[in-house]
Amino acid sequence: MELTNYAIARGFNWKYLKNDSVRLTVRCNVSVCPWRLHASVVRGGPQFAIKSLNNIHTCGCDIMSDGHPRTSKKWVANAVKGKLVDKPTYRASEMMSDIHREYGICIPYHQAWWGKEVTVSSLYGDFRTSYHMLNWYSERALQSNPGSIVSLEVDPETQRFEHFFICFEASAYGFEVGCRPMLFLDGTHIKQHRVQGVILAASALNGNNELFTVAYSIADSDIYDNWVWFLQNLKKALLSDRRIAFLSDRGRGLKEAIPDIFPNDHHDYCFQHIMQNFNDQCAGKYAAPFKKLLRKILQRIAYAVTEQEYEENNDGNEA
Repeated sequence: MELTNYAIARGFNWKYLKNDSVRLTVRCNVSVCPWRLHASVVRGGPQFAIKSLNNIHTCGCDIMSDGHPRTSKKWVANAVKGKLVDKPTYRASEMMSDIHREYGICIPYHQAWWGKEVTVSSLYGDFRTSYHMLNWYSERALQSNPGSIVSLEVDPETQRFEHFFICFEASAYGFEVGCRPMLFLDGTHIKQHRVQGVILAASALNGNNELFTVAYSIADSDIYDNWVWFLQNLKKALLSDRRIAFLSDRGRGLKEAIPDIFPNDHHDYCFQHIMQNFNDQCAGKYAAPFKKLLRKILQRIAYAVTEQEYEENNDGNEA
């Protein structure tokens, strides 16, 4: 690998003259070029030591810039492995820029992408086989966090993954004693090219107005059935029967699922989404100054912190 890095950085390719378990002899791929290297194993290996080197090129090796025949996906994987460990979100486009800066060559996007795939698989395992670890993870989570609610469901016939839910006992306790009785429900699509699905989550606000994750689930989509399954598990995990205000974006499935599982609790809607719907409904119907006034009135009602303030703002609008 070091020979490959050196050749790529210098812009030349080589040809094996001898390559076995104890000796390595290579020369420049251009037959008239005198560059040549010979190395042999040191004390049984695995290290090799250079015994002779003619480090002179007459082939104009430094002109290679658009690519290199030795830049395989395996080489790319080794070149970026350290950075992927430090930054799992390292993008293929960033890899292309860094390799160009460090080695002076350009690699195509697909080569950077496949190099990242090889590295991720070597670091974290194949994404398909990782699903087989969910049973083990569920057991370990319950052993190390007694009182937690962990639920895994697969198709009984195909054993295909369907749902996974987890609420650590510490998270449920933190919500009970350190958060207001409000839960924000939302789903986000998993941004992974080979895995389709969504993450469903319930979050609260702690005393510092910071988001506090209470529970989350992985499912194939954010439809009604998946939200019902999520909320049923969430209900098991909560430590008391205090009434909760659920806030959502009125996404598909949620509007019907919450009253079905929590019929005695409040269901409110995210003001940002209400305002967006309001703007959509008003589009082309009212003049800009009047729409601005309506938005201001709606905002004043939404941000009322007491029932009296809410009623006063609402009564003023009716007047």
